[in-house]
Amino acid sequence: MKNRLRIVLVISMAAASLHAQMGSPGGGETQAVLLDPSNPQIIYAGAAKGLCKTTKGGLDNWPVSGLEMDSPRALAIDPSDTQVVYAGTYEVGVHKTTDGGTTWQAVNEGITYPEIRALVLDPTHPQTLYAGTDGGGVFKTEDGGEHWGEVNHGLIDKTVRALLVHPTDTQVLYAATWHGVYVTLDGGASWSADPQGLYDVDVRALAFEPGNPQTIYAATNPRGVYRSDDGGKTWAKSRDPLTEDLLSIAVDPKKPNEVYVGTRAGVFRSTDRGETWKPAGLHWSNRAWTLVFDDRTEPATLYYGGEGGVLKTQNGGLWWEVTGPKRP
Repeated sequence: MKNRLRIVLVISMAAASLHAQMGSPGGGETQAVLLDPSNPQIIYAGAAKGLCKTTKGGLDNWPVSGLEMDSPRALAIDPSDTQVVYAGTYEVGVHKTTDGGTTWQAVNEGITYPEIRALVLDPTHPQTLYAGTDGGGVFKTEDGGEHWGEVNHGLIDKTVRALLVHPTDTQVLYAATWHGVYVTLDGGASWSADPQGLYDVDVRALAFEPGNPQTIYAATNPRGVYRSDDGGKTWAKSRDPLTEDLLSIAVDPKKPNEVYVGTRAGVFRSTDRGETWKPAGLHWSNRAWTLVFDDRTEPATLYYGGEGGVLKTQNGGLWWEVTGPKRP
């Protein structure tokens, strides 16, 4: 009986792997996933064939939106006008659409490092954006991308892997770098890294606890997950070391005790605010580049973007559903 169960498990995992590849926009890796806040059926994905857009929750084969270039890595959308979307690429800087992805234009004046790793928008002033680059630090625009300028005073490490903007005080931002977490309190005019905080550690991703921006999670390599409960002044490492190569992190907006991390060996889940971790499915899939929650469903839906394309779960990773395209 045990051997039969093992055989069934192996077959199920192989089938899951096949279906996951079917869910990939463009048949390759997905490095960024963006949900339209005005329509849950509209999803953007930075995929191997370019920036793909579904208007049917993934069941329309993820057509390319008009930006055909390899794997846009960072996406941002204007919450006041969701036709406006920004895409950060790793070779040709930032591109912008004002018609929901039908047409795109480069908006790079002032960006001297076109390798974009992170892109965040000020939700209260959506003409203001910040771009984190691979080697050039942080750039800022206040006119929707028409002009950019460096905002790197005090930012010693110029490789910025992730950016996080405070949900209410948008002058406060956090930057994940090779050598820890930097913070600005003045919209990027100056940055600092508290030596008592998470310093000289390779930080890959950041996430707030929903409803409590004093609590911040940091996914690092190879030291696991850290949590700060005082806005980044001090950090504590989780009891479970979780020494996988971490790539992404997300907190359940309806169950803030539940935290998920994406790694090069699948997705892991914590139910105790990051203290201990267990696998959350997708163990057959590598490189979970991004994890994004949608709180408009009950329970909240977690989207995965990675080697398996785009998948989603509503049960803590016990079962992942392919988010299109489906077989005819």
